[in-house]
Amino acid sequence: MEAKGTAGRRTRGMAIGMAVLGTLVGVVALYVVIAHLGGRSVPFVTDDRTAFVVLAVVGMVMCAFGIQTILHSTGWLSPGTFVGIALGILVLIAFAMALMDKPMLLLADYRAGFIALAVVILTKWSVSTISLIYSLMAR
Repeated sequence: MEAKGTAGRRTRGMAIGMAVLGTLVGVVALYVVIAHLGGRSVPFVTDDRTAFVVLAVVGMVMCAFGIQTILHSTGWLSPGTFVGIALGILVLIAFAMALMDKPMLLLADYRAGFIALAVVILTKWSVSTISLIYSLMAR
């Protein structure tokens, strides 16, 4: 049987590891945003719609790490979880619309959607990171 402290350290270590991996994927997202908005070439990107799709896929990978960070830090019933879920649902709807080449809901075009998505990704990363910091300070 494991001591309670050992399990707690492993959970904290897992949360930190997931946060680091999510942040590393976030560097890729940052590259996509800066390069595309700067007019530079980005792999798989031909226009604002494909830039949105690529950024959404990278964001979903980040989200998977963020879910693990939240799970191992503040848990499923924390405010950060609910914020992440709400924003994630909006991203999934927008992603499905982009895949079907439909107009963006409440946004003028895919470029505006791309910028909004970058803000949502930054927000979700911040919520996950703040949740982790909060849980580490609370222990």
